[in-house]
Amino acid sequence: LEEIEAHGAENGWVAPMTEEDRAFFAYFRSVFKRYNISPSKATRPEYDFVTRVAESEFYLQKANV
Repeated sequence: LEEIEAHGAENGWVAPMTEEDRAFFAYFRSVFKRYNISPSKATRPEYDFVTRVAESEFYLQKANV
């Protein structure tokens, strides 16, 4: 995660990632792992599926806290 943020800073991201951004990104990656999908080899439907699952679960967990 730190490498990605450093790369973004070097290439002109407007702002560093917030704690929520980092938490979501980590959760997003965990969903790929849970379904045994490689992000670099995912098809568009697989990527869309993981995105929908990650968004719904992550924000549902935040709402329940």
